[in-house]
Amino acid sequence: MRIAEDIRAGAAELIDHLVRGLWKPNDADRQTAVALYRFLETGLPLNGEQIRSALAHPQPAAPASAGLVGLLGATAGLLDDTDVADGPAGRDAVDHVCLLLDALALSRPGGR
Repeated sequence: MRIAEDIRAGAAELIDHLVRGLWKPNDADRQTAVALYRFLETGLPLNGEQIRSALAHPQPAAPASAGLVGLLGATAGLLDDTDVADGPAGRDAVDHVCLLLDALALSRPGGR
């Protein structure tokens, strides 16, 4: 369950940094989050393939932040392991990632 706990902690840290203005997401961060946010709005559960697809889309001039890419990559791997993903720690980790995606997708460029 350590991976799930690391994902949860990483998502919580990025949310905190976003809210406090310590992290200024770039266009690629937002585009990736918006793609996944739109998927989540369908009501379907997030899955590893959906995350990998969002990460594979062409990026603007600046690539997505390494921290976000790493977190989403780890989340995709977690979701591929349904036994872990369906457990309490896995669900909590994915919930935190979804909260991060919501906050990031709804954030304004430049933190305005």
